[in-house]
Amino acid sequence: MNLENKKTLNQSKNAEDIYPDFGTETSEQTAARNAKNFKFSNNRGIAAIEKYFKFDTLGATMKKELWGGLATFLSLVYILSLNPTILSGSESVVNPEETMSYFGIFLATAIASGIASIVMGLFANVPIAVSTSMGMNAMFTFNIANQGVGNQGIGYEGALIVVLISSIIFTIISITPLRSVIIKAMPKGLMIAFAIGIGFFITYVGLANMGWYQSNGSIPIAALASFKTNFIPILLGMGCLGIILTLHFKKVPGAVAIGILVMAIIAVILANTLPNSHALVSGEGALANSNFRLEGNGWSYNFKGFSTNLENTWSQFANAKIWTNPITYVSIFVFVIMNFFDATGTIAAMSNQLNRYTNQHHEIPHKALVIDSGATVVGALLGTSPVNSYVESGAGIQQGARTGLAAILNGILFFVAIALFPIFKAIPVCVSGAACVYIGMMMISELKDVEWKKPEFALSTFLVIIFMITTYSIAEGIAIGIISYVFVMAVTKRAREVGLVMWTLAVLFIIYWIALAFMQV
Repeated sequence: MNLENKKTLNQSKNAEDIYPDFGTETSEQTAARNAKNFKFSNNRGIAAIEKYFKFDTLGATMKKELWGGLATFLSLVYILSLNPTILSGSESVVNPEETMSYFGIFLATAIASGIASIVMGLFANVPIAVSTSMGMNAMFTFNIANQGVGNQGIGYEGALIVVLISSIIFTIISITPLRSVIIKAMPKGLMIAFAIGIGFFITYVGLANMGWYQSNGSIPIAALASFKTNFIPILLGMGCLGIILTLHFKKVPGAVAIGILVMAIIAVILANTLPNSHALVSGEGALANSNFRLEGNGWSYNFKGFSTNLENTWSQFANAKIWTNPITYVSIFVFVIMNFFDATGTIAAMSNQLNRYTNQHHEIPHKALVIDSGATVVGALLGTSPVNSYVESGAGIQQGARTGLAAILNGILFFVAIALFPIFKAIPVCVSGAACVYIGMMMISELKDVEWKKPEFALSTFLVIIFMITTYSIAEGIAIGIISYVFVMAVTKRAREVGLVMWTLAVLFIIYWIALAFMQV
């Protein structure tokens, strides 16, 4: 065998480690082969579940669905700690000294995520978990509710009203054919670019959560943090990643879940061994949530805070300060745009990944789009920031999740997390961050599918990756990707090939950035 053939064979083996090789087999042939080899359970209840979720044609197994669902949940459980931490800094429009209840936000996040994930799995039959969106929660607090010096914002009450109105508009767009029309109008090359960009983004999020980078509030800065200060969370995160990769290469099912569970136990032991005065286990330390000796980490629940958040919001619905502030209307527009492309890009990326594993070539499920948008309304009514599909679902898909059963398990675990609040809160983000890095590594394998010789896709892919990472926003990356694609097509005298939808989106994103300027402090 010559050197070139060995190289090709090695590349093929490496690709197979990430995605299975179906050769020239069509999606129908794969489905038929799966159905032929599948044996339904002798238990009637389990068999009914397998038939409903189409285990036979998708090549799913109960064990892999449960492992995949657990892997996804453990990859995104950090949101139950991070979202309350960010939103609880939101001031009241009546009294800036009063802020949202931490546990009230936690409860709203868990309930909204649980309902949305179960509905997603039950009716859309996709293994995509749903929870509150990172990025939009920071905008909720810092750019809408508080608005810097002089209390220029509209308070958390106004911010929740903005979330509700924008969510209703987003849902109307999703129910109508408009959302599907926009998705179909996007070139495949752009959709691949978005998936790759999200892969790099989630890797960056994971590394930041491990403690590798400095941060400005909740936003990481692309500069190395002090290893002297952060070496413990970094080692915990890298140790978790090492376990995940070792198990992955050995093809052990549930690699992500096992890695997170092992390192979470070590983190809890370490956090409860170090002195309470240690920076890592006190205040906002990386392992503070894992320290059960700290006040607030015990078995206490402030259910009154949940009702207070909602009561205060509805009591301020007629507050003139909210409706006379331009931030209200600019925020509604920005949230609609961010919701649309954050969710659409994520669902598209997850659907593409799922198709690669199952050799199915289904379009993005319309039901998934509608459920995703409806979840944002539910979240607003419960008292939390916008809810979206999660890219961490890729961890479950990679671990074998193929059907909505994995999403249902996620929803159930969100409800369980309410009772086990201190335990789930104890998993430090430095450990769950390893799962994000692993997901990103899997997703960027699609770099080989980019048409690099076509400037409209080469430039767009490059800018999507850079912008998603540096702006810490999926929506910003999608915006620059669409604008750059239209620009290249125009300057290369192929403007007529772009289409009205893409031109409209490019203009809307330019308007979006102008509107965003009025929101920034």
